[in-house]
Amino acid sequence: MHFPQDVEDEAAACGEPGVREREGRLDLRDRLVLTIDPADARDHDDALSHRALGGGRHEVGIHIADVSWYVREGSALDAEARERGTSCYLPGGAVPMLPERLSADLCSLRDGVDRLALSVLAVVDDEGRLHEYRFARSVIRSAASLSYEDVEAGLQGGPDLALPGAQAAVGALMALARRLRSRRFAVGALAIESTEVKAVVDERGVPVRIERRPHLESHELVEEFMLLANRCVGEAGAVRGAGMLWRVHEPPFERKLAELDEMLRVLGLPRLGRTDAPHRALQALLAVPLDPAKKRIVHRLALRSLTRARYCERDLGHFGLATREYCHFTSPIRRYPDLHVHRRVREWLDGRADGAWDPAANAALA
Repeated sequence: MHFPQDVEDEAAACGEPGVREREGRLDLRDRLVLTIDPADARDHDDALSHRALGGGRHEVGIHIADVSWYVREGSALDAEARERGTSCYLPGGAVPMLPERLSADLCSLRDGVDRLALSVLAVVDDEGRLHEYRFARSVIRSAASLSYEDVEAGLQGGPDLALPGAQAAVGALMALARRLRSRRFAVGALAIESTEVKAVVDERGVPVRIERRPHLESHELVEEFMLLANRCVGEAGAVRGAGMLWRVHEPPFERKLAELDEMLRVLGLPRLGRTDAPHRALQALLAVPLDPAKKRIVHRLALRSLTRARYCERDLGHFGLATREYCHFTSPIRRYPDLHVHRRVREWLDGRADGAWDPAANAALA
């Protein structure tokens, strides 16, 4: 996880945002902004805010760490981040894409301190319909770093979140997330459930136990707004013909679906049915009520029948999400494609020409 000295030197030269860094940015430090992450999270890429607009409409702020302010193209930091491509999270530690000075400090949306962000301000109504959105270079100050477990307890009638206004904001965001999720599934998105497990190791790195992490509705709250931000940025990039890195997920091969159906038959599980309409067939299969053990098998087999999602310089659509114009924007601390997309958004906001116009270069990067 060690970085070359010139990379560490560039990171060490970065400082806390001051007057110069805040200049020209939308000041959102008076908004109630919250991060929601695993209890053991080391960095905080994203934060959320909510503002009721009246008439059944809401402004949801999806605030993403402005890593592109610190990691400039052509720098040693940029070259190292591109080489690593992503942070790798391992039992007992991590191999970060960026030095800790950035990943765990200046680019992490920690509570109580000013942080630079790129914000998607989306107007959504009570039914989960998106009406408009805009992007802004912003400065925020997270009011609290909440865990998924804290938020889940509040949503399930447990103790309210202690921070004034937080319980109401989380409740409003959850109501909107439920509507957004319902609308996604209505157009064909797949609801594949996969169990998250964590290996716990001792101080020598020897595994001592495996924990199954429960899936919480608070995970879905954050997930829906990250998906929304990614789609907003993707749509804007498509309109502009920008040099994006698209996150694509191509339809499954007919052979793989036939193999899935045969495996289900052999195991005595519900069958896939018609494969000429794979979205509907897979949705119906995943919706069959089963006991937990059988459900895990069906969902695991269904997942293995799908193609792998990948990055591409062309928008080939995203089968699992049943959408097009989809990119990764929300995790620039740990994923280089998100940093690439952030740079495109900054170009739009600054009125500059597209710096990633070369399709061959984008293909190589993807």
